[in-house]
Amino acid sequence: MYLFAINHWRGLLPTRLSLIGVLIGLGIALHLLFGVLPPSLPFVLVVLIIALAGVTLIWQIIGTLRSCERNLKGGGDMILYWGCYGASVAVVVVLAVDVTSLISATTGANPQPEPHKVELEVQGDTILIDGFVGFRTHTALLALLEEPANPYTTLRLNSDGGRIFAARAIVNALILHDINTEVTGRCASACTLIFLAGGQRHLLDGGQLGFHQYLQTSSIQLLDTAQEQQKDRAYFKARGVSDTFIASMFQAEHQDIWFPDRATLVAAGIVTN
Repeated sequence: MYLFAINHWRGLLPTRLSLIGVLIGLGIALHLLFGVLPPSLPFVLVVLIIALAGVTLIWQIIGTLRSCERNLKGGGDMILYWGCYGASVAVVVVLAVDVTSLISATTGANPQPEPHKVELEVQGDTILIDGFVGFRTHTALLALLEEPANPYTTLRLNSDGGRIFAARAIVNALILHDINTEVTGRCASACTLIFLAGGQRHLLDGGQLGFHQYLQTSSIQLLDTAQEQQKDRAYFKARGVSDTFIASMFQAEHQDIWFPDRATLVAAGIVTN
C-alpha cells in the first residue's frame, strides 16, 4: 500500500488506473463517506476529517496529473489528458460541496455552544425540554421515545431555540410518535418548529411563541438563510398554518423577536387549543 501511494504520487501508475481508480473511485468513496457522517460529530473531529480529506485530495490530483503528463509525453491520448484535468476540477467541486454541507449540518444556521450531555426531565407522560435545543437534545429525546413501554404523550417546551437542524430532527421524531406539544414560558426561534410538530398544540397560561429571521454567526457564510427560512415556511404550510401568518413569521430581525398574541396564534392555526 505504501509503495502504491508513492508510485501514484510520483505519477508512475498507469494513467487510466490513476484517473479512474484513484481520482474518480476514491473521490466517490469520500463523497459517500461525507453523506453518512452524523451532524452530531464534535467540531474538532469534523475539522480533522476535513483536513484528512484535503490531504487525500491533493495526493489524488497531483499523482493523476503527473501520470497524465508522463503519458502525454510518451505520445498518449490528448482526450485522456484533458479528462484528467476535468475530473480533477469535478472532484474538487464535489468535495467543496460535501465539506460545506458537513459544516452546515454541524454548526446549524445559528451555531451556539452545546452542552456536553443532555438529560431531559420527565413528569408522568410529559417530557420537558427546558433550554438550548441541540443535537444532544434530539438524542436524549429519541432515547425516551424509543423505550419499549413508551408512556409519553406530550412534549413541554421552554426554550429560546438553538440549532435549526437539530430542531428539524426533533420534529420528525415527534410526528413519527404522534406527540402533542405545549409551551410554558417562552418558545422562540428553532423551538417554534418543534412546537408545530405536535398533533395537539397547547399554549399554557403565560406561554409565548417567538419568531424572527435566522442568523449565521460564522464569518464564512455556509448557509443561505433565506433558503432555510423558505424550507420552514413550507413546513408551517404543511402543518396547517395560514398564509397570512407565514408571510409575517420572518419579518422581525434576529434581535427583535416577534411574539404574536394568543388570538393571532389560534387564528393562524398554530395553537390548536
